[in-house]
Amino acid sequence: MKKTARYHSDRFRLNNQMMWPILLVVFLSPLAFGSTKPSFWLLWSMVISLCGAVLFGRMAASGARFRIAPRNLPVLFSLFAALGAYMVVQVLPLGAFSPAVSSVADPDTAIAVNTISLTPHDTILALTRWGTYGLLFFLVLQITSNPQRARTFINLIYWAIVIHAIVALLFLLQFGDTILGIPKWKYFGSAMGGFINRNSFATFLAFGSVLGINLMIERMTEKPSGKGDSSVLGIYLGKGGVVTIGLGWLILVIALVATNSRMGLFAACCGMIASIVLALAKRTANGNRVGIWVLLLVIPVFVGLGMFGYGAVFLERLGTVGEASDVRMQLYEQVVRMIQTRPLLGFGGNSFEYAYPLFHQAPVSFDLVWDKAHSTYLALWAEYGLIFGSLPLLIVGIILWQLTTAYMKAPGQDMLLRCGLGVVLVGAVHSLVDFSLEIEAVTFAFVAIVATAWARQFELGQSGGRDAP
Repeated sequence: MKKTARYHSDRFRLNNQMMWPILLVVFLSPLAFGSTKPSFWLLWSMVISLCGAVLFGRMAASGARFRIAPRNLPVLFSLFAALGAYMVVQVLPLGAFSPAVSSVADPDTAIAVNTISLTPHDTILALTRWGTYGLLFFLVLQITSNPQRARTFINLIYWAIVIHAIVALLFLLQFGDTILGIPKWKYFGSAMGGFINRNSFATFLAFGSVLGINLMIERMTEKPSGKGDSSVLGIYLGKGGVVTIGLGWLILVIALVATNSRMGLFAACCGMIASIVLALAKRTANGNRVGIWVLLLVIPVFVGLGMFGYGAVFLERLGTVGEASDVRMQLYEQVVRMIQTRPLLGFGGNSFEYAYPLFHQAPVSFDLVWDKAHSTYLALWAEYGLIFGSLPLLIVGIILWQLTTAYMKAPGQDMLLRCGLGVVLVGAVHSLVDFSLEIEAVTFAFVAIVATAWARQFELGQSGGRDAP
């Protein structure tokens, strides 16, 4: 056996093995209350770091090269590293270079701190999470650099999210409206799965709904061969056929409605409709355009059916949209004033919960704990300043542009690219008015799906728009 063949064999086997612990993290992290606590941040950081150590060690031992190395994504890697470096700067004793902070309750008394971050220990935890996301992205790139494995990976993530939807409905309807058997203290009557926030769970389900739509489109656009699962009957009724995928998707839609998350359902519809529009925009010889048009009509029908059976609370909440919007706008005005106080430096990664009370005043309610900005965009700018806080947005924006360009140049339909585009749209829309991507379990799913799509666009770029052998 030639050396290169052995290296490729070692790499292939290693990436096959590495897929399972990564999938396990994506599946288990939502069950730990969405992994919102520092203990779980550290746990998943250790698990993913161990996977990284095994990958790097075994690749070095076999002398193999990464299919997609950091040098293949210099801009993304540089931007990612820049924000990580700034988090380190925020915890250094450089408080003398940052303006003093005072509370609106006592504006004449300055609060002096020794670091740029008001809570340096929390910023270290934010750095840990940021590094975990970057390593997860890199590991998924290696796993999904093989197109067949990438499709298996996306299928497994889809069915993992469906399982979470089933569990959420069971605990809502059959086991006393609890969180995995634990009594709720809020969000009564809402499906939450293992999360403690219905909106975050809704974003998680929305990712699954986008995957489901794209998996159905992929099956519909296959060219029937008349044999087994590739026959017309097999495409729709066979194992992994449109009907099977559609049943999982229907469960996701029902669970989405049952979360009673208004923006979560809207973001999901945006992602699903965008996926169908992208599919219809590509004219391919084997495309079943009638089936794709039917999917576009099915979305409002099944959302409506879900509302009829499980949407009583959801419809009641639609009536309070105006009142909720007023409250959010009052909060956002105060967060903007907070950003204006430190527009370049920010208050430190993961410091919003402790910095915002310095600016909290009427008419924003004092009966609630405002530990999130309820807009990931504003939260980033408040914690890292306008320059460094915009780096995550720039990274996602570049990825979105790359995926869009790759999809336009691809020779035919491409399910993986559409999944990435749809999930980015869901995250971008919901992050306008909520903090789902600040919840680690949601971000794990987001990173895993987007990395899979990015690996596909890299593969297409390397093969000049043709599928690699």
